[in-house]
Amino acid sequence: MSLRIRRAVLESDRAEMTELFRRYLSPQADSRRFDWLYRGGPHGVARAWVACESATGAMVGAAAAFPRKMYFGGVERTGWVLGDFCLEQSYRSLGPALQLQRACLDAAGEAPSGFCYDFPSSRMMAVYNRLGISQSGTLVRWAKPLRLERHLQPRLRSRPLARALSAIGNAVLAYRGRSGDAHCCELALHSGLCGEEFDALDRKMRELPGVRTARTAQYLNWCYLSNPQATHGILTARRAGTLIGYVVFTQQGEEAHIADLCSVEEPAVIVRLLSGAVELLRKRGVATVSMNAGDCHPWSAVFEQAAFRKREASPIVVYSVGGDSAFGALAPTEWYLMHGERDN
Repeated sequence: MSLRIRRAVLESDRAEMTELFRRYLSPQADSRRFDWLYRGGPHGVARAWVACESATGAMVGAAAAFPRKMYFGGVERTGWVLGDFCLEQSYRSLGPALQLQRACLDAAGEAPSGFCYDFPSSRMMAVYNRLGISQSGTLVRWAKPLRLERHLQPRLRSRPLARALSAIGNAVLAYRGRSGDAHCCELALHSGLCGEEFDALDRKMRELPGVRTARTAQYLNWCYLSNPQATHGILTARRAGTLIGYVVFTQQGEEAHIADLCSVEEPAVIVRLLSGAVELLRKRGVATVSMNAGDCHPWSAVFEQAAFRKREASPIVVYSVGGDSAFGALAPTEWYLMHGERDN
């Protein structure tokens, strides 16, 4: 059956799109997420495209683009991060996927933004390859183990022995990696919404070289503190009372994830933030702390100093109509890419 691709009307298509996402992406993709992600973002309203059966008009697929304001060496530009691509099972051949993604790319890559980026699965990467778009970089999961119990017990088949050996191993893990100079900054768990001091830090970060997402107080409050799908905490670093960095994290049981890291360009402060977050999560019973970052992130060496190690990787695609974008000649090592750059 033939398909028709059209621009979604967020208000009238909301219920049908939400059901499509809930069925094919995640059971948590409810109406609260839709309103938050598609219409509540501080960088603007999302764009979306839907695939409908020509004969019946039934919606069988969707794809979306979410606006992101980014700093390119002091210049602010708005691009799009792509996400929420899905198709009904019977339409998951390459043809319908190409139709839907081509419409999404053509519109998202138009002026004035001129560029978009995506974190495709291996199956979606095949679609990009057919469209003549190659992989631009790699997103890597970094991991730091904190506790060994759940790894040792299945192998040893003895809870007392696993507990005894884990106590020794956990103590060793606690001393792995740099913890930073305690005198370089003061760490504190942030409470309440982010305010003017976060805007002041963002203004400083804007003028630095490289590519960064605009992390204003409004953006942080939306992306992390108003997120309907996860509860985030923020650990701040201050010097003489002035905010100089922060790390954003979330926890689910024994697993924790560092979602964002923003800091002045001082390795001692970055390491201090990471070690402070790790120690806080260790006391909460976390077994592993993970974070996602570009494989050429400028702070990769610092991550290793903090005893984080690279694990699995997935592709990144940056696209612009005509092949030219705000990224221009910038090397991948200049993009401060973290999990916060995704479509949430």
